[in-house]
Amino acid sequence: QSTGNLGKPCGDSSPTHSPTCETATIGLVRIIPREGRSMPTRDERREAAAKNLALMRGAFASETKATVEAAKIYENGEGREAEGETTTSVTTDFAPKAVFGAQGKIVVVDPCSFTRPGGAYEDGSFGPEQILCAESNLYPALCACKELYHSKNRGYSSGMLFTDRALYLPDVAFVRDGTIRRADVLAIPEPIRTRALENHRSERECEHALASRIESLLRIAAENGCETLVVGVFGCGPQGFDAGISVGLFKAWIEAHSGAIAHITFAVPRAS
Repeated sequence: QSTGNLGKPCGDSSPTHSPTCETATIGLVRIIPREGRSMPTRDERREAAAKNLALMRGAFASETKATVEAAKIYENGEGREAEGETTTSVTTDFAPKAVFGAQGKIVVVDPCSFTRPGGAYEDGSFGPEQILCAESNLYPALCACKELYHSKNRGYSSGMLFTDRALYLPDVAFVRDGTIRRADVLAIPEPIRTRALENHRSERECEHALASRIESLLRIAAENGCETLVVGVFGCGPQGFDAGISVGLFKAWIEAHSGAIAHITFAVPRAS
């Protein structure tokens, strides 16, 4: 694949980090539905995943290798104190598109499958993790870290609340309309309240798990010098937590650690 015009400046940059975009003649296949178009079928998503995986394993093999070699495991989160202000914004874009509008050092939260790299991405599943995989080399990087991360998580599902154990992947390549943008990805599982309650876990246990998970992802992002964090409304939707609870936990952490992360973008797509 051709990758001409690399290093082209893209958008604004922060004083401490100058992001770049790279243009490339790459025919990425997206599975994200557009306005006025019906949702792709599972078979169509499966076909798109296969094409994207072949592209990423070929054109981005060296980038994926470097990301995997620099991967880090966090067992219980880290921390960094800082002074300043943290601002927030909400976008209805999916997370990959939000990456291209972000500034500074970017960290994207992947609400990952705890034991299966990419969830059922190759089988045509559609969710936040699969959307990230569809527009980047994240999936082959996750697969390469299976023994390091996913396999060691088996037996620790905690009634589908999981643990705070996280995988940090630097410099994942996101590709959109022939442009490449690098961002770090923080893979950490969302607790699934609906399943946990079925497994006889209490509401208190569920809420504690969500609070601990959100604190962990924010502390890990801050520890790695994140300037813009891109995250969904963590734990909501099919996972069963009220959006107000999730937002309240983010708000409380921001107020207690203002400036640790300069900006947080909440990517909350809405159905058309």
